[in-house]
Amino acid sequence: VGGPLVCSVARLAAPAMIGRVWGFLKRHKKKFFFGTLAAGGAAYAAWQFLLPRVSNKILQRLLKEIAKESENATNEDAERRRRERFEHKQQVSDMHARRKLAALRSQQINCFKVEACNAKLKEGKTREEKLEAFTALSVECLAKAASALYTWFLLVLLHRVAFNIVGRELAEGPERAGAKGEVDGAGEVDDDGSHAAFLQALDHLQEAGCEQIGEAVRQAVQVCLERAKLAPTVAIDGEGLQKFLADCCREADSGLVGNARAGALLLPDSLDGKAAPEQRGEVKRLLDEARDYLDSPQFVQVFQASTAQGAKLLAEALVLEVTGVAGGEGPWPLAKFNPSLIKLGGSMLEDAPAAEAEAEAEEAPAEGAAGAAPAVPGAGIAAALARGFAQEPRVEELCSGLYFQGR
Repeated sequence: VGGPLVCSVARLAAPAMIGRVWGFLKRHKKKFFFGTLAAGGAAYAAWQFLLPRVSNKILQRLLKEIAKESENATNEDAERRRRERFEHKQQVSDMHARRKLAALRSQQINCFKVEACNAKLKEGKTREEKLEAFTALSVECLAKAASALYTWFLLVLLHRVAFNIVGRELAEGPERAGAKGEVDGAGEVDDDGSHAAFLQALDHLQEAGCEQIGEAVRQAVQVCLERAKLAPTVAIDGEGLQKFLADCCREADSGLVGNARAGALLLPDSLDGKAAPEQRGEVKRLLDEARDYLDSPQFVQVFQASTAQGAKLLAEALVLEVTGVAGGEGPWPLAKFNPSLIKLGGSMLEDAPAAEAEAEAEEAPAEGAAGAAPAVPGAGIAAALARGFAQEPRVEELCSGLYFQGR
């Protein structure tokens, strides 16, 4: 009943509703027209003016992102080039240091009395005299090898400090380096000569420091022998020898590099005869900075870590030498190492490339001896030290901190 009634009412009301709406539109046709026009105009304005601006902002954002990516790539290239220059400076530094090893070796020969001890051993009449001479000979042999190890690492670390100071200043640009040129692959070059004079001052080690190191290490060997209760006839293996050599280096530290002594040992106190008058102010500034680094706890820590690794390499080389001569697996009497200590004490103070070539020649089998066992690499100790030093993380940390300081 309700359904048809409602539908009838709706049919009657629909024409009246449409009429009222039409009347409303007729009365307000102008407003309706202009309102529609305004809405359309707004949409047109948005299309013509706002959309390009929004698109432009999006485009600018995309361009900024592209530019940022390009800048990151450029920064990565610049960082790679800086790193390559840094690594090149380390190679140049080590090359210069190794050139000075021959002069140190000549001086080292005069610091130890191996021949005199051998003569006393031959002249000894009683058992006590022979034992005393034998002990003195062992001290000289051990001191020669430990001194060479100690000097090798002091020399290369000294040059790393100095070359990274110079390399950093040259890399900082014209405002600091002025017209001083560059340190090239063959050496140190700068127009006013101050950098070259600074690097030449590093020769103080072979001029005055070698004898001081030799005497300090000799005393350290004597102390460590007594502390470890070692005698020429006491047997020792490679591990014990490594520990003994490292202990000798640490015992010598107190008189050589400990308590801020490294700068005094490695650098000259005076510039007389080492720099022209017009260069002395600049050279003194560079030497003062180098002295600060050499006397720092970080330098001592790096030196101690490096010499500890070097003691391991030296002990391994000594065991190879003794095994090739005496045979067996050890341990061996300490005196058995005397000839190898003398040999390697000299081989360490050789330019690494030359030593490596000599080692390769030693290891090559003789012609016609196919399958012959290679000889023990005596001369290869210098090359082994150079490789180990270049790979030591604490050396890298010290040098990069110096070179990239403030950048």
